[in-house]
Amino acid sequence: MKKFLGCVAACALMSSAALADGHGDEVVTSEHSYLLQTVAEGLEHPWGLDFLPDGRMVVTERPGRIRIVEADGTVGAPLTGVPAITSEFRDGLLDISASPSFADDNTVFFAYSDLADGMRWLKVASAQISGGALENVTTIYEAEVKVEQDQGFGSRIRFMSDGNLLITVGDHNARANAQDGSNTLGTIIRMTPEGAPVAGNPGGDLHPAIYAWGFKNSQGVAITEAGEIWAIDHGGVGGGELNKVDMGGNYGWPTRTFGGSDAPGAEAANTFIEPVFTWGVAPTVALSGLEVYEGDAFPNWKGDLFTGSLVQTALIRVMLNDSGSVIGTEYVIDGVLGRIRDVREGPDGALYVLNDDPEGGIYRIAPKK
Repeated sequence: MKKFLGCVAACALMSSAALADGHGDEVVTSEHSYLLQTVAEGLEHPWGLDFLPDGRMVVTERPGRIRIVEADGTVGAPLTGVPAITSEFRDGLLDISASPSFADDNTVFFAYSDLADGMRWLKVASAQISGGALENVTTIYEAEVKVEQDQGFGSRIRFMSDGNLLITVGDHNARANAQDGSNTLGTIIRMTPEGAPVAGNPGGDLHPAIYAWGFKNSQGVAITEAGEIWAIDHGGVGGGELNKVDMGGNYGWPTRTFGGSDAPGAEAANTFIEPVFTWGVAPTVALSGLEVYEGDAFPNWKGDLFTGSLVQTALIRVMLNDSGSVIGTEYVIDGVLGRIRDVREGPDGALYVLNDDPEGGIYRIAPKK
């Protein structure tokens, strides 16, 4: 069965029953046909995914579980040794990233909101996977500000080519902190794997870990092979953003935004770095997850960005020209999987997506043979 997806929105939705077929439904987009395949199901609000060198995947569930998923889709039991994590709304266990040297050090890095005495804040920890357990759990970062709110923590973790970490930190729904460079709320930070700010960060009046600042709740960051950094951000009411990230740049939240009642003032327009693209006030997209496609399985997608929409329940392809300008968007998945939480390119050149659902899963966008 074929479905056609147009460049702005899908002309039709796929039957969820068809996803149970291991061969998947064929979907025709403007550039490529693909098969949407189920890899694994039965995950509770899956949030972050990364690939291990042997083809397995490591995935988080927001209520506080980390699992290994075999290449054939077999879902392992939750790893023991994960810190106690509370998840009530948008808080809990968030992203995970495997060390570039995982084959030697078995190390993963994961982000979660901690809770003590009714106050919450973001932490990032490293640990080694040994059998079915995490060992040597070590906190490498924690936010300086604690809040009562149970949302707005970010957080994505990506490795740069030099082995250092980029981590997105949400404003913890305490927006004034995002323009206070003395703390790391509402920022992208650059850290060593041991937890030290990287030498060469902007510094000065900024917290030494800050790489860029003025974000609301960035739940997606991607680094190209050439080293360019892209990040998405939530707006106030609508106003989702795609940003090209410059070291030391201030991206304006909450003073300069593009959504609803938080619309910008003209006097602020020249103070901050403007987004490359915004989705405006409506429809609200609520972006989560970001990947730059650099594989060979879909050559006409090469260099384009892919991001999930929680509200529009879509996977959005953002088409870029050679100068990095946005020339169009396309709903590659529309509606069938519900809220798309993350997207990653696999070692096989396919795209893998997570859906934020009480009974969520991992799904594969595979080339049609």
